[in-house]
Amino acid sequence: MTSPTLPRRSLLVGLGALAASCGARATDRSTLRLGFFPNVTHAPAFTGLHSGRFAEALGPVRLAHFKFNAGPEAIGALLAGELDATFVGPIPAAAGFVRSRGTALRVVAGAASGGASFVVRRGAGIRAPNDLRGRRLAAPQIGGTQDVALRHYLAGHGLRTSDAGGDVLLTSISNPNILGLFRQGGLDGAWVPEPWASRLVAEGGGERLLDERDLWPGRAFATTLLVARSAYLRDAPGAVDRLVDAHAREVRWIRAHDGEARALFGAAFEAKTGRKLAAPLLAAAWPRIDFTVDALRASVETGVRRAFALGFFPSEELGGLFDEARIARALGLCGQIA
Repeated sequence: MTSPTLPRRSLLVGLGALAASCGARATDRSTLRLGFFPNVTHAPAFTGLHSGRFAEALGPVRLAHFKFNAGPEAIGALLAGELDATFVGPIPAAAGFVRSRGTALRVVAGAASGGASFVVRRGAGIRAPNDLRGRRLAAPQIGGTQDVALRHYLAGHGLRTSDAGGDVLLTSISNPNILGLFRQGGLDGAWVPEPWASRLVAEGGGERLLDERDLWPGRAFATTLLVARSAYLRDAPGAVDRLVDAHAREVRWIRAHDGEARALFGAAFEAKTGRKLAAPLLAAAWPRIDFTVDALRASVETGVRRAFALGFFPSEELGGLFDEARIARALGLCGQIA
């Protein structure tokens, strides 16, 4: 049997090793390298990139963008100095911050709240937490935001994963592979972001056991943040300011032009990933997300406490993670209340 701490330790050691190299490379002020994921919760990145509004806002600074599958992968690239900013979930962002002892990155804005669900295989007889005993479950990547959410949910109902001596088999695999296994009957459930949750329902024979919003006060919790590498913030603060401002304006536009924004996202998603999201699928996923530049700090801190309790973090200390001035500026530009 796998040691209950081995997967978590390997994640932390990996991030720690990368953190040691953070800042070793000289900052290229002429380019901003931006990361994002093929998720609906990253819609401001897709629409901002596809429309050219991000590139225009950066002026003489060239914008390069890179696609990642999950948070730990993107944060690893940022800690290694291969990214300057990225859209990412709160748990990997906090993990990078903690492992670098607060030196690697800062949260400069929020991006999305909601947009994650626990989907179970239709016909599997799963109606309540107790039905999950002995089941095969999945989340996108160990130590990711959905992975921690699922582990916390299981622990809260007296269930343990097999790597901790329990009888729930939890596998960490990419979202496309989760969908494939769902179709084959190889998984009983998965905690995933949009559009993957809606794809599991529409294409994988799944049904929602719960919408994660229902587990949070006010149904609001940070799903996606915008973070910047500290060295880049220090050496090219103007470029980060222009990116944050463009992001805030993008979120404001999305909130004010729901139908047009959804259509633009669909076109951008196809262009950036080579995959088309069917209109009914996007219509099902889109309303489950609130696009916001609010970093929803309280929910991030709650998530970190949960990750700490699960053994992922050596500390809960997040002092200095949030760039309060830039977040407040983004809130003002987006027309939200600071």
